[in-house]
Amino acid sequence: MMTHLGFASEDDRAAEAFFQTNIEPLLEASCHNCHGTRVQEGGLRLDSLEAVLRGGESGPALIVGQPEASLLIHAVRRDGLEMPPQDPLTAEQVAFLVQWVRDGAIWPGSDPASKGHNKAAPEPTLTAADRNFWSFRAVQRSPLPLLAEFPPARLPVDHFILARLRQNKMPFAPPASKSVLVRRLYFDLLGLLPAREEVQQFIDDPTPDALPRLADRLLASPHYGERWGRHWLDLARYADSGGFEFDFLRPYAYRYRDYVIDRFNQDQPYDKFIIEQLAGDEVAPQDFIARVATGFCRNGPTVGNQTLEKNRFDELDDVISTTSEVFLGLTLGCARCHDHKYDPLSQRDYYEVLAIFNSLGKRQHLMGNAEERQRWSDLDKQMRALRKQAGEIENHPSSGDWEILDGELVQRQNVPNVRLLLSDTSWTDYSAEVEVMKTGGTDSSFNYEASIGFIFRATKLNNFYWLRLGISDNREHSLAIDDHGGRTPLTRKIPGRLERDRWYHLRIRVQGTSLRAWIDQRLVFDIEHARHATGGIGFGNWLVTSRWRNLVVRDASGEVLLEGFPDLANTTSPEYVASPETVDVLNERIRSLKSEAALLPFAMSIVDEGREPRETRLHLRGDHRTPGPLVHPAVPDVLTVTPVAFEPAAESANTTGQRTTFAKWVASAQNPLTARVMANRIWQYHFGRGLVETPSNFGLNGMPPTHPALLDWLASEFVHSDWSVKHLHRQILHSATYQQSSQATPQGTNPPSMLADPLTLDPENRLLWHFPKRRLEAELIRDRVLTAAGTLNRRMYGPGVQPRIHRSVIETSTTRKWPVIEQEGPSHWRRSIYILVRRSVLFPLLEAFDAPTTTQSCEKRLSTTVATQSLQMLNDAFTNEQAARMAADLLVEKMPDPSVLVEAVFWRCLARAPTRHEQTDCELFLQEQLAFHNTRRADTAPTPDTNAKTNAQAALADLCHVMMNLNEFIYID
Repeated sequence: MMTHLGFASEDDRAAEAFFQTNIEPLLEASCHNCHGTRVQEGGLRLDSLEAVLRGGESGPALIVGQPEASLLIHAVRRDGLEMPPQDPLTAEQVAFLVQWVRDGAIWPGSDPASKGHNKAAPEPTLTAADRNFWSFRAVQRSPLPLLAEFPPARLPVDHFILARLRQNKMPFAPPASKSVLVRRLYFDLLGLLPAREEVQQFIDDPTPDALPRLADRLLASPHYGERWGRHWLDLARYADSGGFEFDFLRPYAYRYRDYVIDRFNQDQPYDKFIIEQLAGDEVAPQDFIARVATGFCRNGPTVGNQTLEKNRFDELDDVISTTSEVFLGLTLGCARCHDHKYDPLSQRDYYEVLAIFNSLGKRQHLMGNAEERQRWSDLDKQMRALRKQAGEIENHPSSGDWEILDGELVQRQNVPNVRLLLSDTSWTDYSAEVEVMKTGGTDSSFNYEASIGFIFRATKLNNFYWLRLGISDNREHSLAIDDHGGRTPLTRKIPGRLERDRWYHLRIRVQGTSLRAWIDQRLVFDIEHARHATGGIGFGNWLVTSRWRNLVVRDASGEVLLEGFPDLANTTSPEYVASPETVDVLNERIRSLKSEAALLPFAMSIVDEGREPRETRLHLRGDHRTPGPLVHPAVPDVLTVTPVAFEPAAESANTTGQRTTFAKWVASAQNPLTARVMANRIWQYHFGRGLVETPSNFGLNGMPPTHPALLDWLASEFVHSDWSVKHLHRQILHSATYQQSSQATPQGTNPPSMLADPLTLDPENRLLWHFPKRRLEAELIRDRVLTAAGTLNRRMYGPGVQPRIHRSVIETSTTRKWPVIEQEGPSHWRRSIYILVRRSVLFPLLEAFDAPTTTQSCEKRLSTTVATQSLQMLNDAFTNEQAARMAADLLVEKMPDPSVLVEAVFWRCLARAPTRHEQTDCELFLQEQLAFHNTRRADTAPTPDTNAKTNAQAALADLCHVMMNLNEFIYID
């Protein structure tokens, strides 16, 4: 009996003979040692057709009739995979396997009843248990539990929380004080500390609705959108640059950040918020804001200098993974290469969603009026002209400032592209050696081309080879060619720095097409290249100055051609070209024009590349080079009873319309996940932990909800309130659960029947028997410093700001990615949500306190405790300077009473008055610091009065700095 899948052979006996002669011996000799009866590496056996079709961990080994889509063929061709690992098959053997697969993979003796899948891995069958998993079931609004003996219950939220506590005989913490609640509300809703007057006003308000009225006032504040928009930006992996090596800036990305802030302030219905971000260009093509909203699909990292098909699918994977995690709480991205290991999500599900997004293109839309469009045209022309002018200056070789001093050749001009040629341009084969020292320029010149070059086989000033030291921000050396102004490395660069005031011994040898180069007696480059056969030697500098000595050139026989440096009159250097402006000045003008252009209505958005969808195929093992069966747009089967219809686009349409269909399904009240996921996130941001502790994973491998009935009640309430986020805020903020004290008192004011020890039963406070104390996010810590100092710039929206980062951090990137700021000012002291997010240079203070990396969606920030956080707050120039500014602000004209100063510092930093012991301790601290500074500066001030005032300010600054380093300063009580 012979099994034949796919395309049948006309002569079964011939096919059987072909297998027995060419395929079976090949598999036995080359494959069975690792994939046979005894050993199955990667779970793969190749000793029966059924096993081959079933495949291993990477999927089916072959697709019958499709050799180009078969992993087995890719492996023997060593295309991505390399099998056999030691002895590659011959071209003839590979051809035999290709023919066998193409002709139907006939395998005599195989059981026809166990036929393999001739297209892709078998589609998993959904079971009733799959569809009945808690998060895949429809949302059910349960009746409220009855709680007659629990007077703290105020809102539905409390009924669910208290019912679970009663079930476990656990207590409920007493209410927090009003001074604690006002600070909690301000940080929770605005991320800012309340002023003294605001705290006092709330404390003095005796009405029972004081907290609801305060909550409404804060929800109406424009700063609410900054606080809650930051949460969404974490989910949307927002950044102002693309990431990877070149990390190109995205000058209009900030508009998405501003869009998110504005939408939260407006309390836009969440379902519309979803549709805008996934399909705003389709539902409102003429609406600028709707275009900006689709930046959600553009926020992910991109390899900006390549347009490879692999990168396109990687970017689409980022869109699919983020969309499914953020809106649905599903890790659909795990099904890119194989069926999901835990959830009932197949690889076909993944690629059916990919088909929805596969037609995407990226755009920068200018959607302004005629005047704005004309302004952009003018700015663009000016920038092009300035770039051309700067390029002409940079690319024109400079004569430099050379002289021979005590037998050394010295170049003293720190400018781009200095060159000097010497000796005979007709030389052919020779060796040359010289010593060089960098004498000027910083250790990292913040210029990708900053370097020293040893030139050889030079016929002209722009036609030669050269050994270049200290390129790539002084991190590498290279062997390159300059061919009429175009600099190109000839081989892989090697790591290496060019230190100042140290001699380096350089040597080159050219013989025919052989080029060899040594640095400090170590052979670093050895290549063959035939572009230049003759030419002399020379030297080149780029933004560094240098000294050269001990030059010797010998021909192939060892005869000395040149020793020492000839008279400069006998050398060749470029003619001096006067320029009215330097490159730095031109670049600064370009940056200024870019900043102006960034304010024009450009939208970084997406759009389909036409109304006809791109063909989509399932990728075997997730590799786009191994296409499988054709797939069409659909949503995951487990979430639907009736399939979602993706209709063809209308004849007049400019897009496929598929994203609109998908977005409306995601935002539907019938979708079992969407409302649950967002309701859980809102709860998480109020309490630090969601009812589901894996907020972006509601699948089988995620955590189950601690209060499933409460989660469904919140989700139902969310939908019934027209998807209002602020409505859910009120349901939570007005509750007794939210207003509990954070003090973990085991008994509190609870009935005697509550005898269980909560610290034993629930040490992590998952059941919320008290309010969870938690640390502020990184941005809020910086904002709190600025607020305390009185320097916070509350201007909203606009391009990101770039505060000071220490030079040592900037130098870690391959090219200059952050400006060098010597002194910060008010323009830098905006809220931290407006700091430019550059993926290759994360802002150090925010990074230290666990701000996300933005390479992927951040469902929940970590809260680490490491020594660098304390060191950052204690030693960083930012906190020290802000403490000094705070002290200067408090000491405007005279030195007040120390008791008044201490009280003012406490209100500024902690929004409360000091206790009696704190007041005494801080006044003593001021006295001690004043004495210290008096002793330290006794002889430095011109007059005693000036000295006294300076020392008093320094002592007060020390107290302000201490307060900024308290735990209470960075924690919500």
